[in-house]
Amino acid sequence: MITDFPTAPLDPPGPADREADLAALGGPAMIGREVRRTPFPVITKEDVLHMLLSLRQDPAKTVDAFAESYRDYVGAAFALPTASGTASLHMALVGAGVEPGDEVVVPAFTFIATAQAVVAAHAVPVFVDIDPRTYCMDPAAAAAAVTDRTRAVMPVHVHGLPADMPALRRLCDERGLALVEDASHAHSARIGDHTAGSIGDTAGQSLMADKNFPLGGEGGIAFFASAEAHARAVDYLARHGIDYRMAPIAAAFGASQLERLPYYDRVRARNAAVLGDALRQTGLFEPPHVPEGHVHAYNMYRIGLRPERIGLDDLPVHAVKQAVHELLVAEGVPAREWQNTPIPCHLPFRHRDGFGGGYPFSLNPGAVRDHRPEDFPNTLAMLESTLVLCRELRSPVEYERVLRYGEAFAKVAARPDAIRKLAAGGDCPPPHRRAARLG
Repeated sequence: MITDFPTAPLDPPGPADREADLAALGGPAMIGREVRRTPFPVITKEDVLHMLLSLRQDPAKTVDAFAESYRDYVGAAFALPTASGTASLHMALVGAGVEPGDEVVVPAFTFIATAQAVVAAHAVPVFVDIDPRTYCMDPAAAAAAVTDRTRAVMPVHVHGLPADMPALRRLCDERGLALVEDASHAHSARIGDHTAGSIGDTAGQSLMADKNFPLGGEGGIAFFASAEAHARAVDYLARHGIDYRMAPIAAAFGASQLERLPYYDRVRARNAAVLGDALRQTGLFEPPHVPEGHVHAYNMYRIGLRPERIGLDDLPVHAVKQAVHELLVAEGVPAREWQNTPIPCHLPFRHRDGFGGGYPFSLNPGAVRDHRPEDFPNTLAMLESTLVLCRELRSPVEYERVLRYGEAFAKVAARPDAIRKLAAGGDCPPPHRRAARLG
């Protein structure tokens, strides 16, 4: 039977845990194999009852009720529930007035669905580099990429940190462009009093089962600041006969989960703060940077490495990262890479087959570039020097587990000799030299 209960309790770390040898060298792991599972989402009897009762209701009313509740939570003017996050991004672009052959500025670092949604709208993605601290779209790079065929700028709130929306808003207002948010990581993220999804002209957001705010299976939602944009998206679906409808059972699960979203948000914020404090004390590791006034949703938690602080600056940083990754995994910390090359270097944007015959890229050949990873130095530097925790800070992750994560990072940072031996002992190509990965 699958259960949300862990198989055993985790104790807070003690002196013996801190003093033990690294697990990769024969010591005990900070988190044993039997207690490494972090189940999410939490499914309660209320969730199950809510879904069962929804089967007796009009499916459209179930979906509409959920969409209205979540629209109100976000603070957007209009909402359109969809079958997936990619579908929501497609509708956000259509609602923003993007037409075939238009250019849409997107970041080189994101999930591939951001750029694929642009192609789905029959437009051409124009890739730009990221800010080296936030990992979100660099507003200056976006401004430099605008041409007379640019219709929209589409920042991504990467990992749950809102992009620099004030700067991007100024850019779009000055150039007469639409500002479209990819808020797929950013449930409850904010800038000041404004929640992600309600800041741009339109927005798309994934609600799939592994997000901070999960539906049962796949789902998404598009938000619109104006009735005109909303009507444009609804009309597009009708004219083209596209079925992007959200499943009512997924909506019913989402309606029940929405009541607990503020609780999940508080637990993640607490866990992120606890782990951040621990990382700052290691010397080697840095927590995510959060600009003043921004609220990070921590859909993912990207950790930076500073090898020079522990005398490893003579080694390639990507080799240090790979060694640290191996040592952390042995300790039971599920660190991972999550992307290893800029999105324009993935096959769909290298071959550009599109819908066949190179469409829609053939509509605007002047916007097409044969990119190399080196065209995006900030993205490359980030990919070579960071690791990610994905779902491991979400509720109901125990406080003791977060403490043990922190101790594991400290344990690894205290052994530069072990890191050096691993980093210098084998062939380690830079991440972007390996086959492109989606996650």
